[in-house]
Amino acid sequence: MATKMVAAVMVVAILALATAGHVMATGGTGPRSYLTSWDGPACTTNTGRMSSVGTCGCSTVRFHGGHEFNFRGETATLYSEHGCAGTPYQVFEDTQACGDFGWRSIHIDC
Repeated sequence: MATKMVAAVMVVAILALATAGHVMATGGTGPRSYLTSWDGPACTTNTGRMSSVGTCGCSTVRFHGGHEFNFRGETATLYSEHGCAGTPYQVFEDTQACGDFGWRSIHIDC
């Protein structure tokens, strides 16, 4: 009985440490909004190429066969040109477009 109790306490301690490490790794904010783009066709990895962007600030959208934005609290602006220039489109909810799209960069507001 004592061995089971010690094992249970150890499991709880390990889970607490793992959780604390996760919070530290994400800055205490939890998962951030992110954009996934596929080379295509559509929103698949049939070609084996996809890319995800979840860093704050301006990033290049690498592929243009389809994209999905997963809103986790941070809004974003998609742009028609590289370097967060050109026509802007603000995103504040989950969105998906499974076909060629015109967005070349994204700015995630963190």
